[in-house]
Amino acid sequence: MPDALMHRVKMTAAQRKTTFRALVVEALERTLDEPASSFELKDASVGSTRREDVVSSAAINELIDQQREARFHP
Repeated sequence: MPDALMHRVKMTAAQRKTTFRALVVEALERTLDEPASSFELKDASVGSTRREDVVSSAAINELIDQQREARFHP
């Protein structure tokens, strides 16, 4: 677990007057109980575009995932 995330978990556990373990178990249970959701960017293109100018929704979603991952690995 990244140090920054570990620090946040410990601080939050202390603020909520609970244990590190209890907070992590609660977060995991909540996450696993949620139905999986997928985000797909709708095509909002206007007019005609050259094929080489088109950015796929898969490429955009990959960049979003990379940004999210970067938050946990500074």
